[in-house]
Amino acid sequence: MTDLFQFLVSGLSIGSIYALVGLGYYLVFISSRVINFAHGALVQLGGVIALSLLVSWQLSYASVFLVAMFIMAAVGILFDRLLVGPARRGDVLSGILMTIGGFIFFEQAIYVFWTKDELMFPSISGEQPLDLMGVMVVPQAIWILGITLLILAILWLFFSRSLLGSAMMAAAEKPEAALLMGINVRSMTSLAWGLATGLAAVAGILIAPITFAGGSLSTEMGIKGFVAAILGGITRAQGVVVGGLLLGVIEALTTGYVSSGWKDAISFTLLIVILAARPQGLLGTTQREKV
Repeated sequence: MTDLFQFLVSGLSIGSIYALVGLGYYLVFISSRVINFAHGALVQLGGVIALSLLVSWQLSYASVFLVAMFIMAAVGILFDRLLVGPARRGDVLSGILMTIGGFIFFEQAIYVFWTKDELMFPSISGEQPLDLMGVMVVPQAIWILGITLLILAILWLFFSRSLLGSAMMAAAEKPEAALLMGINVRSMTSLAWGLATGLAAVAGILIAPITFAGGSLSTEMGIKGFVAAILGGITRAQGVVVGGLLLGVIEALTTGYVSSGWKDAISFTLLIVILAARPQGLLGTTQREKV
């Protein structure tokens, strides 16, 4: 039973990262109907920028979070305004292809300005495991769960209680009606991109002490975040969060009880199964169901 709890804690912590990455896919998709395949590289970019701020600039961890989020939000807004947005005006496919080009560009930028190697990233409060009723938990896992819950609460308040959040959702769901109400849909779309890439920075900072910054992080996070979004339902934020947590737990149980070699295979298997059985995801809705 202790082993089961150990695997569940591990799965929920890594699943929280998948949920944050998946929310980035969700925000971009509902606002622009584009799957941002550059998102994994943006997670990695946020991680290496944070590492530079932490090591070279000697900023505190709290400052690193804020500055990295601001920088990555600016990157996301510029990426949408200068590249994806103009391409998307032709057709959605052109916008999606532009994000694939963005993945290559951002990943190569990381290789040029930083390195191709995996970079050690210090954890927030040490690496000595904590004994919680027989379950050994690294402090980083607790930070991941706590910060993820805090971000989810802030996002819920933002979209349900603020005028700006309501305007973003209105522009995403019914852009024509939003325009008639005086909402600048184009600005709301760019803001969604900025929020998505800001979340990418948070995910990159939280996961880097566990998996290292740099290396193959962009591909791994891109795939796992995408699977989480599709698994739970990319049209609903709650579905994306559930999908991320579920994927993390399934991976942890597979690693613990089967083999770590099956961990990545399970992601692709889940993606294929859910696309075949329920393309809208576990909690997602189809256009007919919305009507």
